Amino acid sequence: MTARGTIAVALTALASLLVALGVAFTTAPATWLDALAASLTGSRLRLAEATGTVWRGSGRLVWVDTGDSAQTRRSLAGVALPGRIHWQLAPAPLFLGLIEATLKVDGMSQPVALQGSWRELRLGNGRLELPRIELGALGSPWNTVRPAGAVMLSWSNIMLGPQRFEGGVAIELRSVASALSAVRPLGSYRIEIQGQGTQATIRMQTLEGALTLTGQGATGARGFSFVARAQPAQADDTRLQGLLGLVGMRDGEQTIIRVGS
Repeated sequence: MTARGTIAVALTALASLLVALGVAFTTAPATWLDALAASLTGSRLRLAEATGTVWRGSGRLVWVDTGDSAQTRRSLAGVALPGRIHWQLAPAPLFLGLIEATLKVDGMSQPVALQGSWRELRLGNGRLELPRIELGALGSPWNTVRPAGAVMLSWSNIMLGPQRFEGGVAIELRSVASALSAVRPLGSYRIEIQGQGTQATIRMQTLEGALTLTGQGATGARGFSFVARAQPAQADDTRLQGLLGLVGMRDGEQTIIRVGS
């Protein structure tokens, strides 16, 4: 083969490679984003039932009960947000190692911005209302109490990275009920989470209801721990004693509930 023929073959191979890379780049499956979410959140936040491409698609967000078993992680046992999350990702910034995207979950009034890099992401402030969500799939002690209720979620100044979380999240649980109690609803509660790098603090308060809950906890390198105090709004309300006896230890008129280490 002549030198000119060798060059022609090489150029043809290079062109074929570039075309193949271009096709792969434009049609990258949406499931790649599941791997990114797992990497940034220690496999706690996953993307299930993903369709479309990395650039434009949708899926279901699942907060995973990772547990101690690999099988649990593979099966994505956890709480799936109702509805789907939709995204659009701009290709051009990726050449600079940057991410610029918009996200919108069914139930949100407007999309939020997602910006950053593959190792650190910033999420724009937002708010999401969910009419009803089942929490029993989160593992112990939720699978015993099997609570459910409407959820209002809001967040601000969120930054995510490997083993890192900063920003504030507020969760309001409205008209919470349990499969183990005839008292419906048990009440409405507010949980505030404040991330501070490798650690986060958690506080819980009661907004209204038959069962008063207050608590605080933290998550970090040593794991997750949370302690709550539960007390019926009426001291002589015996309808709640069976439920409280299952989830904690009696301390006078209150019940101490411990979750985590």
